[in-house]
Amino acid sequence: MKFLRSIIYIISAVMLLASCENGDNNNLPTKPVEKRCYKGTMIVDQNDGSHYTQKDVEVDYEIIDDKLNFVMYEVKFANGMPLKLNMVVEGVDFALIENETYTLYGDSLIPYAMGGPFEKFTITNLTGTITDNELKLDFICGEYPVTYNGVR
Repeated sequence: MKFLRSIIYIISAVMLLASCENGDNNNLPTKPVEKRCYKGTMIVDQNDGSHYTQKDVEVDYEIIDDKLNFVMYEVKFANGMPLKLNMVVEGVDFALIENETYTLYGDSLIPYAMGGPFEKFTITNLTGTITDNELKLDFICGEYPVTYNGVR
């Protein structure tokens, strides 16, 4: 079962990466299968008065049924982190709040990376917005506050 779940996440990540490269979606998503890619800056509060900043982070999202899933590509959350990873977060709620602006929210979302769940880094207090040209995310990953601002 874990192997099958890992394969599904890998396939999802590959499909989302392809969506980032083709750039053929020009409208804000209104249908469950639409996708979008953003590139921006991620800032991680290290909880010691310092922050780790990573620029040019790609984030893809895809809406499936009534939930939003996103992938953050090649991310590190601290200078001392030995490798970059792709982090998949599934099950984010969203709602239209005004003209072509969607709000995002979620809590207790277990991210997936390197083929399995990262329960130690459960996503809590996730909020954000999506417009045609911008994606903003704020969440706590484990115990670390994370902010992401990206554009298309």
